[in-house]
Amino acid sequence: MIRRLWMSLPRLVRFMLTHIANGMVLGCSALLLAIWTDFAGIGGVVARDGSGLATFLLFFQTAMTFGAVSMGIAVMNLGED
Repeated sequence: MIRRLWMSLPRLVRFMLTHIANGMVLGCSALLLAIWTDFAGIGGVVARDGSGLATFLLFFQTAMTFGAVSMGIAVMNLGED
């Protein structure tokens, strides 16, 4: 069912969604590494966050940034073989 829906999307839309998802995963992985190593005090900020809002915003913005950059790089490389 989901595969049929995925394959019914236009090829360019699938291309863009795939690259956005790859960038989001890469961004969240990099952020998890930064939190784990407490790079620039990020781990401490997340540990003190009681509501979870700072953590959500940090992950959301990082995922959107890395996803957009990944998609942009993929689109710019479309013409190259």
